[in-house]
Amino acid sequence: MNSSFQIGKVMGIPLRLHITFLAIIPWIALIFGSVSMPDPFFGKTYGFGAVEPPLVRWAYSFAFAILLFVCVALHELGHSYVARVNGISIRSITLYLFGGVAAMEEIPREPRLELKMAFAGPGVSGVLGILCMLLYSQSAAFLGEEHPFSTLLLTLGVMNLILMGFNLLPAFPMDGGRLLRAYFATRMPYVTATRRAASLGKMFAIFMGILGLFSFNFLLLLIAFFVYIGASEEEKATAIDISLEGIHVRNIMSSQVQTVGPNMSLRALMDLMFREKHRGYPVMDSGALQGIVTISDVQRVPDSQRDLTTVGEVMSRKLFVIGPEEEASAAMKMMQEKGIRRLPVMEEDKMVGIVSREDLVRAIELWSERQFSERS
Repeated sequence: MNSSFQIGKVMGIPLRLHITFLAIIPWIALIFGSVSMPDPFFGKTYGFGAVEPPLVRWAYSFAFAILLFVCVALHELGHSYVARVNGISIRSITLYLFGGVAAMEEIPREPRLELKMAFAGPGVSGVLGILCMLLYSQSAAFLGEEHPFSTLLLTLGVMNLILMGFNLLPAFPMDGGRLLRAYFATRMPYVTATRRAASLGKMFAIFMGILGLFSFNFLLLLIAFFVYIGASEEEKATAIDISLEGIHVRNIMSSQVQTVGPNMSLRALMDLMFREKHRGYPVMDSGALQGIVTISDVQRVPDSQRDLTTVGEVMSRKLFVIGPEEEASAAMKMMQEKGIRRLPVMEEDKMVGIVSREDLVRAIELWSERQFSERS
């Protein structure tokens, strides 16, 4: 099941909402519809707890929650705009529980470009915050400081400034952590810079988690968890990209490929899988690739029906393929995104091999062993 859905496109980039977004909108509306307190910057009252009647209060609260996530989307578009101007393709932007994530085809290795991209998001948030505060001053002059519309502008301005400040904290993989990595990358190899920034991000997350634990702040604990996991995953992903750099699919694929026909019974296929110790096979018919069949496809059919069911009835016809001259890292990304374990390698409409997750893992392990030997 897909956990996010597309709501439109901005600058040609698909904008997606994660299902957690549906939960956070009413939660934010509930919080800001229940509070009324001075903001930490100007001493003015933010939140809609004092707005009457209740219908107006909750209408403004929900409007604020939606506008806040519009601002989060604009924050991510700031990153994406700088990336696209510099030739980096953006697959999509997804809004999550704690903000947005721009899915890029590649992370820039040039420190100056990463500095620009990392700062673009907080820069947009800062501009939005200042703009809202300026509009608030005009609204307060005409409608009064206590008018709900003035409160909306003030609250939105304060939250954008907080969003800017929070994202600039040096906690990788947040924007401040990426700025830190870009700084480190001017002085050391990229993978080392990533490890150092990720380590600092994890330390920051641990500190945040301890603070949340002792203050009984569940939100702080949750943010700490996501920062720690994000830093770990980014460190791992960078190490994988570096280890597969310069390696082409042709270098690691299996050129001798066992295939099956669409008329083979699932019973015979299971016997082949047990004998050959493979979990999936390309399905060929008259020399043409028809699909992929895996053990998962077989397991969906009751054992009593496997003698009567053919491979062609259960195979996946939606094919994801790759070329032999493409980077091995591109194969890894495709497997991770599509949730698959193997890719047919096609050249001029002919299957010339197959690359599996195991082939990629083996290449990564060999790179790690070489790095260890060089350090020793």
